[in-house]
Amino acid sequence: MAARIAARYVARRLSTGGKVLSEEEKAAENVYIKKMEKEKLEKLAHKGPKPGEQTPAADVKPSTPPGSSTAAGVSTDENRNYAVLAGTVAAACGLGWYLLSKPKKSAEVAD
Repeated sequence: MAARIAARYVARRLSTGGKVLSEEEKAAENVYIKKMEKEKLEKLAHKGPKPGEQTPAADVKPSTPPGSSTAAGVSTDENRNYAVLAGTVAAACGLGWYLLSKPKKSAEVAD
């Protein structure tokens, strides 16, 4: 998203020769840019995936053999499983650090 905004900014500056655009001109240019991006995305969607290109993982559901007994909530994505494990370990370490960093109560000498 940041790259898209930066590209718009650079394109706007280069296309106008450094001229500062009015608010109306900026709005019109933004509408035009969004329209062109939408048309480009529609054209790519209409074209479909290339023969050697894989489809995105979000569109493809993993197929399981009929005899397998996998639970519905179990992830088959190895990277996601590692991320969940790393997050759990980090949370446990953070909790341990917090609990162990409390100052120890020492016996105060009362005079």
